[in-house]
Amino acid sequence: MNDHTDTSSHYPIILAGGGLSAQIMAICLTLSDIPFLWCAGEGQKQISDLRTTTIHDAGMKMLKALGIAQQCAEALWPITDIQVSDNEAALSRGSRWPLHWHSSSDQPLAYVLRNHDLMQACERIAAEGGCSPSPISLKNISAEQREATDSRGIRYRFDLLVICAGGHSPLIQQAGFSVTEQPAGQTALVGTLRSDIPLHHTAYQRFLPSGPFALMPMDRQHYSLVWTLSDTQAQHLAELSPDAQSRCVNDVCGDETGYLEFIEPPQCWKLAPTYLRRIARPGIVLAGDSAHSLHPLAGMGLNLGLADAATLLDCLRHAQRQGLTAAHPSVTSAYQRSRGAEIFALTAATQALNRLFSREQGLLRGWGGLGMSVFGRTALMHPIKQIAMGGRLSQPQLFSGILPH
Repeated sequence: MNDHTDTSSHYPIILAGGGLSAQIMAICLTLSDIPFLWCAGEGQKQISDLRTTTIHDAGMKMLKALGIAQQCAEALWPITDIQVSDNEAALSRGSRWPLHWHSSSDQPLAYVLRNHDLMQACERIAAEGGCSPSPISLKNISAEQREATDSRGIRYRFDLLVICAGGHSPLIQQAGFSVTEQPAGQTALVGTLRSDIPLHHTAYQRFLPSGPFALMPMDRQHYSLVWTLSDTQAQHLAELSPDAQSRCVNDVCGDETGYLEFIEPPQCWKLAPTYLRRIARPGIVLAGDSAHSLHPLAGMGLNLGLADAATLLDCLRHAQRQGLTAAHPSVTSAYQRSRGAEIFALTAATQALNRLFSREQGLLRGWGGLGMSVFGRTALMHPIKQIAMGGRLSQPQLFSGILPH
C-alpha cells in the first residue's frame, strides 16, 4: 500500500507519525483504498513504557472490527465499576465513595490494556494489511504548495497530509495551526503495582490536593497507577526507595485495594496539555495528540485518537462516493465539524475537574466530598456515564463495530 520515496513523487495521502494513534490511523487509511505514504520516522531508542490505555466501549467495538482486539484479547481487562472520591483521608475497605459508576449489564464501562501489547497488535494488523511504515522523517511543510520535505531534502507532494506525530511536533505550527498551552507544572507518576488481594474489575480515582490519583486494574493481581503531582513532588517521589514509594501509595489508598507495592521503578511523564481551536485546514488534518493533548485524569487520550481515525475514514469514503479526491476541501471541513465539538468538550471537562477537585486552591477543595456526593445523586450521572462509554459525542461508523463496505 505504501510506496517508498521518489524525488518527484506525488501521494494522495501522506501520514506523519509512528505512535499508537498513527498506527491505528494507518490501519484505517488502508480501508479507504487510497494510496498513501506512511512517514513514521527513523524510530527512537526503545524505552520501557509502563503506561496502560483505557479504551471505552465504542472504541473496543472499533478495535474488534479492525481485528486489533483479537490480537491482544488475553491482555484486555474489563472495567465494570468506577469509584471516585475527593476525600483526603485514606479510605478503608467498605468505605462509601461519593461517586460510583456501575455497568448495569454485561457491557463493561471500559477496558484496560498495556500500551506495549496494543502497539504490538497494531503492528501485526498493519503488516497483515500490507501497510508498512517508512523510516522517513518529515522536517518541513509548505501548506500552500502542499509539499513536504524530509530530513534528506527530498520533497513529496500530497493531496492530504495527516499529522499524527505527537502534541509537540514542529510540523503542527509549520502547517499553520495555532496551539494553546493549558496550565502546566504537573507530572504523571506512572507505574505498575502488585496487590496482596485478588482484584476484581473496579477502577479507583481520587482527587487529591496534589492532583488526581488513579488506579486501573490490569488483571487479577496488578493495578496501573497514574498519579498527577507537581513536577517537584513527582521527582521527589521517584527518587525515594521502593519501600518508601509503596508506603506513599498505600497512605493514599488505605486498605481498600489491599497492600500495594511497585513491581519496578515508576516513571515520570511530564504533562503538557494543549488545545487547538482548529485541527483541519485545506489539505492538512491533525490527529491523535497532535490534535488534542488532554490531562490523563479522564483516560480519554487514545479514545479521541480512535475517533479521529474512524472519522477521517468516513470523510474520505463520503468524498469518494461523490467522485471527489482526498484533496477536496469537503474532506477537511467535514473532519473539523465532526471532531471539533468532542475535543472541545473533553478538553474543557478535564481541565475543569482538575481545577475544581485537585490542588490546594481547588474551588471545591475542603468540602469533604460534599460536592461529589450531591453530584452523584443528580440526573447527570447517567448521561456522563454514556459519554464516557463513547459513541455519543462522536459517531463514526467504526464505533458501531461495522467495517466500511
